[in-house]
Amino acid sequence: MSASRRFDRDELDPDQHHRVVLGLVQDLGGRLRTGGEIAQALTLTVTYADGTQTTRTTPLTEPTAHTPALAAAARELLTGLGLQRARVRALTLRPERLRPAGDSVHQLTLDTRDDRLRRLETALDKAATRFGAGVAGAASTFSRAG
Repeated sequence: MSASRRFDRDELDPDQHHRVVLGLVQDLGGRLRTGGEIAQALTLTVTYADGTQTTRTTPLTEPTAHTPALAAAARELLTGLGLQRARVRALTLRPERLRPAGDSVHQLTLDTRDDRLRRLETALDKAATRFGAGVAGAASTFSRAG
């Protein structure tokens, strides 16, 4: 399973790289949840204008299909590459070491924000199932500061 975006032309804008990666995360998160799977790691592959690639993988804090957790890992990977002037042709995101979602254990916290985000995520998944992917999104769950 993977999600990829090829740019029509070389993309130099780091903000555009972040927007695309977060869109890929939203797609993968939904597909993981629909498929009843969780990921233990996330891999980002950047393809440059000359065809060369850079690939980085990071383990997740806990196995998950939760979009904000995936987004945090993806932002970390992308930021770690330092692509300020890179001519990017494509970005690919792939969840690694998939397991059945029933095997997951979620660390409970007193943070009610996480619970609200999980309920929102469920509602967005239902909307995507009924009306099609991309019909709605929760931009606030993907903020760079979060």
